[in-house]
Amino acid sequence: MRPLLPLRRDRRGAAALEFALALPIVLAMLGGLADIGLLWRARGQLIVAVDAGAQSAVLAGTNATVTKIQNAILAATTLTPTPTVAVTAPACGCVSTSGGVTTLVTQTCATACSGGGTASGSYMKLSATYTWTSILGLHSKIMSKPFTEQATVRLQ
Repeated sequence: MRPLLPLRRDRRGAAALEFALALPIVLAMLGGLADIGLLWRARGQLIVAVDAGAQSAVLAGTNATVTKIQNAILAATTLTPTPTVAVTAPACGCVSTSGGVTTLVTQTCATACSGGGTASGSYMKLSATYTWTSILGLHSKIMSKPFTEQATVRLQ
């Protein structure tokens, strides 16, 4: 036991050992923070892309086509893999508000709406869905979730 006594009192290398034990925890936390930041960046890009599609639809007015709006959405984002884009063809509809949520119900033009008024206008529904893939394998099951951004645009 006596020959080991000087080794027990020797503190050289303690900082290196503590660093080696703490480093994986710190790296996992920093990786998680980076993942969350990249996720929010991707969500922001998807929002901007749907907004660009909505702006393109409004500017095109009655000349808006599904293909033209889909291309506008895809051109406004650099996300990889490419988001899934869905655009409905222009159609008449009735706008209703229930519980603070406004929805558009597609209906034949010039027919009566349930809340009063007549179905008029030409609307398009835009939607883009993107599935985020985590940069860290550890977080992939938690953070690999699809998120969708939507917009409804009146063309006339």
